[in-house]
Amino acid sequence: MNRFILHIMAITAVVLSACTDNTPTVAVRVKECAAMPVPRASAAACALDGKGYVFGGRDANGIYLNDLWQYDPGTDSWKQLSAFPGKARVKAVMVAYDGALYMGLGFSGEKVYVDSCYLRDIWRYTPADDQWTRLADCPSANTVSGVPCMADGRMYVLYSTGWSQSKDIIYFDIANNRWGNIPDTGKRPGACFGATGVPFGGRFYFSTGLTWENTKQWYEVDIANDRWTPLAAYPGKGRELCAGCATDNYIYLFGGRYFAGEHTGGEVFSEFMRYNANSDQWEHCGAMPCGKGENMIAFSINHIAYFGLGEDEKGTLHNTLYRIEE
Repeated sequence: MNRFILHIMAITAVVLSACTDNTPTVAVRVKECAAMPVPRASAAACALDGKGYVFGGRDANGIYLNDLWQYDPGTDSWKQLSAFPGKARVKAVMVAYDGALYMGLGFSGEKVYVDSCYLRDIWRYTPADDQWTRLADCPSANTVSGVPCMADGRMYVLYSTGWSQSKDIIYFDIANNRWGNIPDTGKRPGACFGATGVPFGGRFYFSTGLTWENTKQWYEVDIANDRWTPLAAYPGKGRELCAGCATDNYIYLFGGRYFAGEHTGGEVFSEFMRYNANSDQWEHCGAMPCGKGENMIAFSINHIAYFGLGEDEKGTLHNTLYRIEE
């Protein structure tokens, strides 16, 4: 077989592989919800008592935000709540626990590698009385783009970044208003940035983001005991900065970025996918209605997955929220 034929076969294989990576394997219905009044990227989000909450991020002009919004699925409407008393920020964390929201950390500033830009404050917000309370500051400067998880009265923050990528696991003990850390047993994945974590069925699932190379690792994690169980890697290219949430049946991951130069295949993804924990299998769900998206938000309300906001590869912001109808 001559070199020309071999060359054509190699090109064909690459093209077919690329097409296969993003070809939908399951049809998923998506419904558009009310658009958020202020488009944003790099916000924090979660759900509490049947409503969704979105905090901070940055607007179309790159201005950092400190506002808090509530989404009501019953009326398909948004309501702005009292402003966050701390600095405006991006890449913060937020969790819900016992009728309150706990949020903070993140980044605020124009330069990296400036310690004061890596924010350490944590606040409690109670929707019942629209009140804010500042709690104990985080002792670590690795506070950007962490993956939050609420378990056993603790807000865990995994793999947040500061002056460099980390694989730290720190936690805030809510009842005692203090911070601690989970010692590294040497079994967790290497340091990364832009990871994603999703609680599902009483367990926690974690995807590594950008390491020294793009990865597609997927784990079930026993955080308190630092135990990591490798699962099926997700299909297609590795990604960072994707959003995730879960329903009763599946874990969903939305968009994200494959980190590489424009001449070496770097891209922002337009598709979303879902994971079946019972079968340890992934399925492509097709393209998102918003097109390409990274730095998005996602949360689940009454077992329904919601996703949206974020930005495309050109920095154009989205303000639409969507829900998945299984």
